[in-house]
Amino acid sequence: QAIKARFIFLSEGCVMHWTAPLQSSFAPFLKGYQAGLETGDTDSACWCLTVRCQYLFYSGRSLEGLQREISTYIDILSQLNLESHKQGVLPFLLAVMKLRGVDDVTQEYGDFDDMLKVAIETGNATNRGRIIFLQMELLVVSKDWERASEMLVKAGNLRRSSPGGFLGVRFTALDALISFKVAQMSTSFGRMKWKRRGIKAMRLIQSWAKKGNVNVVHLLHIISAELAVLERKGKKAEDNFKSAVKVAARNGSLQDKAMAHELARAYFSTQGDNFWADFHKKGSKEAYFEWGAKVYVEDDKLGRCFK
Repeated sequence: QAIKARFIFLSEGCVMHWTAPLQSSFAPFLKGYQAGLETGDTDSACWCLTVRCQYLFYSGRSLEGLQREISTYIDILSQLNLESHKQGVLPFLLAVMKLRGVDDVTQEYGDFDDMLKVAIETGNATNRGRIIFLQMELLVVSKDWERASEMLVKAGNLRRSSPGGFLGVRFTALDALISFKVAQMSTSFGRMKWKRRGIKAMRLIQSWAKKGNVNVVHLLHIISAELAVLERKGKKAEDNFKSAVKVAARNGSLQDKAMAHELARAYFSTQGDNFWADFHKKGSKEAYFEWGAKVYVEDDKLGRCFK
């Protein structure tokens, strides 16, 4: 009983996500948190809250509800005087508020740069990785591939900041996606360099999918579609975009469903296929609206929020 909270954190945070849906860990993390409080293991209890927060973010939870829940976590962590855990949750709250278009989002908690400064000063590599990674996520949503690639190169291998964790898996998928998108915009040597990088990351995702990781299947379809676009294999790209939307919807991943629609819209637009471009544009807007990303729905872009 004394190590129950730590066991739940390690098993759900570093093991279960490799074969089970992220949603299956929601309840166990709360049990781990309660067990930690009962046994005095507040560190493990708060690790359960921190990783639960990450899983909620990537599982299509309503951004409005997620903001309330993360704010509650922050209050709890403040009461327990666990500043390092609080700093690990704050970046997710900031990302959620930016996606929702909340005004004056940085007044109370600061911006990513402020959080990154604290992480570096305290030598917290895990929090540094989270902060950089979430900025990269927002740049991908805003389709700012140039800045996303710059951050990708500057950040280094963020998998090291989340050994065994889902964020390392997610980073690998974004690594491949960003690489293929930049390759599409590059010429000659640059195209080949980014394509090689993307394929290297994609192979990791493929290996995890083959071993039963259900959380990467729709991401693999998205990545495969963009590689097909790069290689001018139209039918393969279209099939993978369709599968990405379908699997993301089945998994409840609204943001990835929206992203798949948006990437498909961009592809069909370049092909001059207005029917399917409009279809995917509508699908993207509906998914972002359901998720609660109001800025995208209202402005048709997110760039101004993430500068």
